[in-house]
Amino acid sequence: MNEIATPHDAFFRESFGRREIALDFLRHQLPAEILADIDLGTLEISKDTYVSTELRSSYSDLVYRVRYRDGTLTIYLLFEHKSSPEHWTLLQLLRYIVAEGDQYRKQHPDARQLPPVYPLVIYHGERHWRVPRSFHELVSPLPSSLAPFVPQFTYALHDISARTDSEIKGEVLTRLVQLAMRWIFSTAPVERLGDLLTLIEQVQDRATALEILESLLRYYVQGTGRVEECDVRALLQQIPTGDPIMQTYIDRYIEQGRQQGVTQGVEQGRRQGEAAMLLRLIDRKFGPPSQSVRDRVANADPETLLRWSDRILTADSLDAVLH
Repeated sequence: MNEIATPHDAFFRESFGRREIALDFLRHQLPAEILADIDLGTLEISKDTYVSTELRSSYSDLVYRVRYRDGTLTIYLLFEHKSSPEHWTLLQLLRYIVAEGDQYRKQHPDARQLPPVYPLVIYHGERHWRVPRSFHELVSPLPSSLAPFVPQFTYALHDISARTDSEIKGEVLTRLVQLAMRWIFSTAPVERLGDLLTLIEQVQDRATALEILESLLRYYVQGTGRVEECDVRALLQQIPTGDPIMQTYIDRYIEQGRQQGVTQGVEQGRRQGEAAMLLRLIDRKFGPPSQSVRDRVANADPETLLRWSDRILTADSLDAVLH
């Protein structure tokens, strides 16, 4: 698997890569007629990614496979995590379908047919999903005489942003991770994080609750850019839990914050300064950077920032800097 590019990617893959969340999510999202023909108990989760490096700032993906009738159904879960819909989502889905077909042929050299693929797109952006849902919509002109020679398929869409909070279905863990993605663009991220911490108290398996808590805190600190470590410690101090595991983690997090606060502040300030300098150089050499480029630079670690800063001295394109 390639290096994780964004906090959205990390949280999505950590969450939907958990078997209990995957099973519950699919029970609520797959059509009834498909659920009737599959055995969810056979679910296999592949954490390999089929998203290229240059598209990682827009997409994340996971592959599920289940027993389906006399064969296998592949469920391709594509997470579109920009704040606005990506017009070319169908191209990414087509890339996966072709790659899956090629891989299946290599594994089954005697096969003469391919197993079906169910493409499911998850979106949590701020703008309405108004991009093509059919591949034929991407091709123009497309007279009826040419239509049979152009690929034609669609995809299922789970638009978290278009739903109300009460319409987010599933057990508490499944709803929690979806609400976390839905609220990540909120204008009040600290308050929303507080609501999510309340939900974590309802997770029955306390070890799982602790793992989700760590993943969630990391997501909101890194993914919003507006939740500080001091905000997190203040929220954790307000959690009235008597659970020994949770309380030990909370105490450790708060104490660690006290001990490392100064050092982290210095390191964070240095990284922010390096990111700002790199963005300034990008602006001067290649023109104003897009929001996705700004996000990548803002979330990059110090070593990556240094590597990009070295490349910009000789690179002839922005892609050559950030590849």
